[in-house]
Amino acid sequence: MATLLEHPHGRGGYPSALVSPKASKVMDSAALQPKEDPVDPVDAWHAALEGYFVPEDDEEHVEEEQVEEELVLLGDADKLSKEQRMVMLKLKEAMQYSRMKLKQVNLSFSGASVYFFTPMRSDGTPLPSSVLKFDTEECVRDELEKTKKYGRLFGLTTPKVKDFQFLSGANPKEPSSVMQIDLCGGIFGLPEFASAPPVQTFASVIEDELQAKERKVDVMPIVNEALERRMFYFTMTSRKVLNLNLVAAYKLVRFVGHGILNRAKEGAKRAEKSPALAAGFQRPADVDDLDPEGRFVEELAGKRQTAKEYFQNFVGYEKLLGEKFERKVVAGLCHNDLHGGNLLLDSQGLVWLIDFATVKDNMHVLMDLTKFLAACLFMYLQDNVNEDHIRSFGKLLVTTPDATTAMPSSLEEAVRGDATATFVLGLLARLRHCMCIYENGDDAPDNDGLPFALAFFSWATRMLSYSEPSLHQKGRALYCAIAGAQRLLWDAGVDVGPEACRWIEQNRMTWEGQKGRRLSTSATSGPQLAFYEFGLEFPRYLAQVGASEAWSTDFLTRERVHVQEHCTTITLKFAGRLQPRFVALPRQAKVLIERLNATYKAYVPELLELELFYGRVLVIGDAGTGKSMLTKQFFSEVAQRQIQEIHSAGETSTEKDAAVVKSGLVPLRIPLVDLSRHLEAEPDFGLDADPVSDLMTEWVKRRHGQDSVPHQLICDIRSSSLGESMQGRLSSQSAQSDRALQPESSSSSEQVVGLLLLLDGLDEASSRRFALLEYLKSLLESEPVHIPVLTSRPGSLGVGELDLLSTLGFVSFSMSLLTEDVAKEIATRTLKRMGDGPEAIHSVLDCLGDPAYGTLITNPLVLTLLIHV
Repeated sequence: MATLLEHPHGRGGYPSALVSPKASKVMDSAALQPKEDPVDPVDAWHAALEGYFVPEDDEEHVEEEQVEEELVLLGDADKLSKEQRMVMLKLKEAMQYSRMKLKQVNLSFSGASVYFFTPMRSDGTPLPSSVLKFDTEECVRDELEKTKKYGRLFGLTTPKVKDFQFLSGANPKEPSSVMQIDLCGGIFGLPEFASAPPVQTFASVIEDELQAKERKVDVMPIVNEALERRMFYFTMTSRKVLNLNLVAAYKLVRFVGHGILNRAKEGAKRAEKSPALAAGFQRPADVDDLDPEGRFVEELAGKRQTAKEYFQNFVGYEKLLGEKFERKVVAGLCHNDLHGGNLLLDSQGLVWLIDFATVKDNMHVLMDLTKFLAACLFMYLQDNVNEDHIRSFGKLLVTTPDATTAMPSSLEEAVRGDATATFVLGLLARLRHCMCIYENGDDAPDNDGLPFALAFFSWATRMLSYSEPSLHQKGRALYCAIAGAQRLLWDAGVDVGPEACRWIEQNRMTWEGQKGRRLSTSATSGPQLAFYEFGLEFPRYLAQVGASEAWSTDFLTRERVHVQEHCTTITLKFAGRLQPRFVALPRQAKVLIERLNATYKAYVPELLELELFYGRVLVIGDAGTGKSMLTKQFFSEVAQRQIQEIHSAGETSTEKDAAVVKSGLVPLRIPLVDLSRHLEAEPDFGLDADPVSDLMTEWVKRRHGQDSVPHQLICDIRSSSLGESMQGRLSSQSAQSDRALQPESSSSSEQVVGLLLLLDGLDEASSRRFALLEYLKSLLESEPVHIPVLTSRPGSLGVGELDLLSTLGFVSFSMSLLTEDVAKEIATRTLKRMGDGPEAIHSVLDCLGDPAYGTLITNPLVLTLLIHV
């Protein structure tokens, strides 16, 4: 309704057609003054000065016929109940659009359900997504309060409640209230042009990686960010040491009953709420169908017995287990429902945590991590893996001896050749590292590994009643549940039989073998780091970099594109902004630069023609000119060429070829804005290069995790580049290390390693640019073997920066603008990739030839926008 204000000079008021600026439209024509009684010009003038809209006297007001658009609900809308549909349509955003798409994300035992919600324009264009959660009014109100209270503890990437609605007169036990969470989809790019969801669950990312034949997403940094940093801070905000009855805390007997003994009875209860909830109990209806011949119990307990019979005996020890496993543990604030569906990734790679309805305080700190680990094994990992490997992992996990020892590396040899099992082992090792951090501290009680084993057993039994896992995955969960039960009974002093004692002791010996090697320094006060072999990890790291750098994402369609296959040639300009001065490089640096000649020739042949070239390059270009794409191509090519050389050399046994296997450049991309933020947070942090602790080392720890393989690999390479023979950390490694980085006297078989550093975005470092260049100077003076590539926009480089870079021997080139022919080539290839026909392509090319777009099409980023628009 239009708002009418009283005239300040009397009751006559302004003419009724004068509308408040807050009103969305002019009043209906029936409310207007008759045309023969025109608006007084003086009143109109005063009203206009105060911001009111005054229609012209001769303007014809035609009331448009309001056409009610038909409501269209797409996707999983059929899974909504009548009441849920009614309450959803009360949301403000649902009232604005007639087309909406829903995708179910999760369904819980309580009847609550979560959906991605995407409103759409009448022409079908999707708008930014959000999340809807349907639950009872009591639970929604409780979650609103908990989200406000606890959300901030995870950081900025926690949900903001956009809207909520309650259905009057609804059954208070029915999930007929809704809350709308405004997540990350609307903060990136132009989501209305996206043809793929801008938000992904972490579950879908892990599932895709587990299914893929080659790695396309580097999952470990996401795990580090979500669990080692964000969830750790969230959990430790109320850290304390408490005496807990772990059997009661993890509800062992209850969930053995739900998942194994009383499936039919529990399924009938759930079916009264929703058939979907009962599906977990009905598939299979009897747990013995997962192992009809009783092989799991025979292998793990040495008995001919069904799973149900085994667990009927197990629950008889409830009192004994409760007394035995009441102990002091590290407790804190737990999300209590941490699985991949509640961790979301947005288009910028940020990790979001949702669903705070289940948050509880004073819980064992591994409650969340063990659920996430169990979800990875029993929900996300499909059947494309050798199941013997996964069973070995399960038995190893349930026999963990403490809260400090890293995942045994001896398993790596056993899974070699199975890419999926290798990925799973790496993921488990990272999760194990996080768990060590959570359970340790100066006041942490003694830990025999039992708290983790009990937690893992609890989630294995609980997930047997979930509807999501397949029968194959539930069989895997049952196997781990039996193994976990054997460990608990063994610890409680129950006679588990000679077969169980054999495999338990065998796996304990595997853990003991790991104890002699390095553990997580962030987990204990005097630990060691996980043992690794350079010759083994170096090609793995190259393969990972080669795969991740080889793929990019169309920021509008979200389609994955290969940087080598979808590219075109552009010209580089050597503007002469830098005049490199002489730099005395060590012989090892010259060897590494020579190894790059083939890559330089393929991408930047002009560098090889320069009189002074020390491998140090500054790439200058405005935003969107292709700096990032060029460096991704360069990094991918360097990594893949080295892998080919290693494989070729591995087929022979000469001394020279053996050196090639353990020599080369380790590519490392560092966003300089991250180092700048570090200096902003710690202004007194030193700018001297030090492989043990400096800006780069601290960034690698945050990115890849303390004592992860990349962290060790990079630190060891940096230590070796100091010019002294394998000093520092390397000298402390066991004699089993093959001293892969040690220089030899023979040049023909010399093993030379260094870092290929991409220091990305000097302009984004703001006022700390010169400080970062001072650090770079210290790095190249103390470790001159490394080859740096620096990128920046042109406007951020002053005389001081240019002089310092010249002193360090840098050369520079700038990214040229696109010509019209190149722009049309890019447009043609992009449209063909998207499946457009010749007519559409010809139409777009005609538009790009318009002189009005002459300047815009010279920038690849703007050109991409134009193509899509």
